Amino acid sequence: AVRGASENTSAGVYTEGPQEYVLQAVGRVRNPEEIGDSVVALRGTRSVLIRDVADVREGGAFKRGEGSRSGKPAVIVGVQKQPGANTIELTTRLDRELDRLQQELPKGMTIDRKIFRQADFIEVAVDNVVSALRDGGILVIIVVLLFLANLRAAAITLTAMPLSLAAAILVLRAFGATINTMTLGGMAIAIGALVDDAIIDVENVVRRLRDNRARPADQQRPSAGIVRDATLEIRTSIVFATVIIVLVFLPIFGLAGVEGRLLTPLAFAYIVSLLASLVVAIVVTPALSYAFLPHARSIERGHDGWLARTLKRRFAKDLPHALNHPIVVVVVSAALLAVAVIALTRAGTAFLPEFHEGSLTVQANTLPGTSLAKSDEIGRRVEQIMLAEPEVVATARRTGRAELDEHVQGVEAAEIDVGLRDTGRPRAELLAALRRGFSTLPGT
Repeated sequence: AVRGASENTSAGVYTEGPQEYVLQAVGRVRNPEEIGDSVVALRGTRSVLIRDVADVREGGAFKRGEGSRSGKPAVIVGVQKQPGANTIELTTRLDRELDRLQQELPKGMTIDRKIFRQADFIEVAVDNVVSALRDGGILVIIVVLLFLANLRAAAITLTAMPLSLAAAILVLRAFGATINTMTLGGMAIAIGALVDDAIIDVENVVRRLRDNRARPADQQRPSAGIVRDATLEIRTSIVFATVIIVLVFLPIFGLAGVEGRLLTPLAFAYIVSLLASLVVAIVVTPALSYAFLPHARSIERGHDGWLARTLKRRFAKDLPHALNHPIVVVVVSAALLAVAVIALTRAGTAFLPEFHEGSLTVQANTLPGTSLAKSDEIGRRVEQIMLAEPEVVATARRTGRAELDEHVQGVEAAEIDVGLRDTGRPRAELLAALRRGFSTLPGT
């Protein structure tokens, strides 16, 4: 009766003068209410409708998938961001919406949003880069203090780092670039080079000021002239040295495909940071040197620090021996070069280093034709094997796909996101233990 009531049929034709009209009776239902209004029988003069003998409501779609969290039934929801959207900002907004939604859910239903979050990996990567910047700054201070024995010189040198990075960030924003893992990586790589120009400038200024202070009082020159001449002496050298390093990175901009998209921001951030450090060394460092170095105690003493004096004495002692035995020096250098080349050929190669994102994605596939119930059972066993490992926090499994899902996948295939925590055990041992457990599953 329902099938017969939901049909479009022809009602013949209607002729009016010279014109003919084709008639059609539209009977196909468009919503559940219209199904309820369909006639199934006549009892005397009264029509018996479907809603008189049955409840009419929409049923569930044909089920072709299962979802679970840590082996228990669950609804798995994936959120994909639009290209160009800020992952951290979007995740923060989603967290606010999920907090609001959690308050409206029935008792006993909870939202677990920590299984796989790309924002977590980005935050860890940014923290690692910031730590590298911090450690680089500490090493710069230690090296400058050891060789120049001057706290003011170390402070002046260190100012080149934040000034150069700040200038680089402004330039990146002006060009529409974002502060991401690759641009921060370029800055981290440049961290050692950022202070090179400033160190050369400060070292030469300190040396010239010490030489000037060691002269008789009537032969000493004004500090401003000493700082200016010391800066001009090394300006050409640091400019050419910086340009040479920039030229080394220029071929990266010619890379195409994935390599170009990944490495171009890194190279751009590196070059911008390096050029900014050159400007700082030529403009800011001499001004700070003139303001703070002429009356420093190490300048007043008129000699280098202990480490610099020790190294200079050793160098003066060993240099004549090296010049008197050039063949030995060349042979040793060639041998060291050969060892380095051999070690380089034995080093592993990879397009990108291994990333530890704090999560795994496991694909569990069984034989085509396996029923949804059996595939779901195998998926739960896979989750149980993974949850037995101390590193595994939670799992989220999707077996099969909805009928209209854009990613077609049979019910014999399952995709499992695994959240991990650090226990100190190497990643290779964890993966080996999981593979041993999976080997006991038949048909996977």
